[in-house]
Amino acid sequence: MSRHLLLVAGSGRSGTSLFVNIVGNLGFHVPKPRVVADDSNPRGFGEPQWVVDWHTALLKRANVHASDARPAAWADAAKLCLDEQVSAQLRRWLEDQFSLHEQLVIKDPRLLWFLPLWHRVGNELGAAVSAVTMLRHPAEVVKSKLYWYPGMNMADANRAAGWINTMLFTERATRDYRRAFVRFEDLLEDWTQSIASVSEQLDIPSLVNARAQQQAAADSVVDRSLRRSQASWEDLDVPKGLVYLAGQVWEELLSLADPENGDREAVLDRLDCYREEYISFYRYAEAVAQSTTLAAVRPLRRKNSAGPAGAPPGPHANPLLVWSKRLVPARVRRLIPIRVKRAVVEMLR
Repeated sequence: MSRHLLLVAGSGRSGTSLFVNIVGNLGFHVPKPRVVADDSNPRGFGEPQWVVDWHTALLKRANVHASDARPAAWADAAKLCLDEQVSAQLRRWLEDQFSLHEQLVIKDPRLLWFLPLWHRVGNELGAAVSAVTMLRHPAEVVKSKLYWYPGMNMADANRAAGWINTMLFTERATRDYRRAFVRFEDLLEDWTQSIASVSEQLDIPSLVNARAQQQAAADSVVDRSLRRSQASWEDLDVPKGLVYLAGQVWEELLSLADPENGDREAVLDRLDCYREEYISFYRYAEAVAQSTTLAAVRPLRRKNSAGPAGAPPGPHANPLLVWSKRLVPARVRRLIPIRVKRAVVEMLR
């Protein structure tokens, strides 16, 4: 059996865990140790602990949130995808995993920020790399996150914007990959049809050739009662413009989930337009909120620039001023007029 690396992307709370748990019972391996199940995912997350910890550290280094709504966040994450030391870390880990199993499935909500890195390293190791993107209505995603992650204290509008940002850029990042889109509803209604479609699109016959025992195990992880958040914007505080944009993106992504849709080029063109529209929307939102940003930053600037009492702002930050301060006794410095001190500071800047 040849190497295959299956990457499962999509927003958190969109059915990625369900998909991984199904294919994990059909022959693909989820590396161990794995994230422990809890009430938010009683059937298990299907996430390798190493991958979660590694992605978390990388996002912290890039100053990017897992569902970051900033279009600029993609450039910050992309810098790490090109870091050779980061690539070497992933290469070593994947080599170890492939020495144990030929077919690997990797899922983590943070994965979408690093898809180019995984794709490149997987290819370097001789693996066929494919990507599956799970689709769930954005209102359901937002409501599910509000229910299960209340401590994150993020606004509804920001969560909706985060869905648009991550889904648009994930679609763009995977265009050159072997890929498939799967609706969460379809997976719940009849997972066998969804998996058969993925098998055909990605050329993975093992998914439909699994033994009866494996298929029974896959069926056992499907619990239709777990769909506890229904699609609706009515109970969410999201502006109409953002709701409209999320709706348009959702409809286009659904088109990509239909293998028989022959108008894919037109769909991709429209998604490009919506991505540009979202970037513009976010830029204007930042401009509108600039006063709030400045008000939050001003105290920090004053704190960082405040020098010793009676001295011009910031002399302690200049090495020459620190050196001169040590040479001139305090009793002498007190006799120097403030205008002279300022003149010295300006001269030494």
